[in-house]
Amino acid sequence: MSRRKILGVFGLPDIIWGRGETLGYYDINTVFISHKDIDKDTVDRIHNEGAKVFVEVGIFAGKDMVERHPDLAPIGMDGNPLSPIDWYMGINPAIDWYREKKLLEIRDVLENYNIDGLWLDFIRYPCHWEVLNPRLEQSSFDDVSIRKFGQYTGEDVRGGDVQDKARWILENRLDQWTRWKCSQISLFCRDVRDLITSLRKDALLGIFSVPWREDDFDDAIHKIIAQDFEELSLYVDVFSPMVYHLMLGFPTGWISEYPLYLKDKTEKTVIPIVQAVDEPRKVENLQEIIESVLNTSLDGVVVFTSRAIFEDEEKIRALKGIERDLL
Repeated sequence: MSRRKILGVFGLPDIIWGRGETLGYYDINTVFISHKDIDKDTVDRIHNEGAKVFVEVGIFAGKDMVERHPDLAPIGMDGNPLSPIDWYMGINPAIDWYREKKLLEIRDVLENYNIDGLWLDFIRYPCHWEVLNPRLEQSSFDDVSIRKFGQYTGEDVRGGDVQDKARWILENRLDQWTRWKCSQISLFCRDVRDLITSLRKDALLGIFSVPWREDDFDDAIHKIIAQDFEELSLYVDVFSPMVYHLMLGFPTGWISEYPLYLKDKTEKTVIPIVQAVDEPRKVENLQEIIESVLNTSLDGVVVFTSRAIFEDEEKIRALKGIERDLL
């Protein structure tokens, strides 16, 4: 990583260019783009303005995909597929054909676009966590996952139907089940790391991580989400915890406090992504939020989203008002 701290935005910068402005006018030095929106002209223009391009790829989520391919649905303890929550529907990370599909998508991005980094999103087991009281559900107890778990432990999972097997796992093998689920996430990151090494070795691998500690929700970061940060740090260059303070009901101080905890835990580069979207209420102090991150040992900040900023004149002034010495 460059010594200069990252000041990034998530989303296409066309709204900035539509104002007749450049990224440099706001000292934006990094743009995160969904792989669904990427094109060579946009990448070239961002680079020509002196900024880096990091591409986001969503992995284990997608309501439309589950509707088309019911085998991707995560199975709950009752033997039924988990139900979607609003826009969110998780995907079972253990399905091999789907993992290969996502790796092919990532290969295509790495081969065809001159990007500086690739960030994995929804790189976890199912959970709609961006609320005050998330619904915490164990998954996935489908035949594929149970078979793979049995291979992992070297013993058959006991029980007749799905409910019996799920109960036996959680009552007798919870620690092993948790470690196995975490391995499904970490090994996918390893496979992406290998692709980057072979195709675009100077590109960074980052992930958007859930901002929980072990003592949050009875260690749900491992038991439910299956993100083991120490294990992931073997493959991941940059962690970007999604510190969406208003969605989660935290004060401004938490926005930098949690990423500092994660940086100490992983000993990796940490660039948190902060909330500019007005949900559940308007973000009133964007400049304070950004500066609270930049004024620490953290490696930068990315703001979610570019459109949330540049459709609001108050937020535009906040971005322009950031103390430039912090960069």
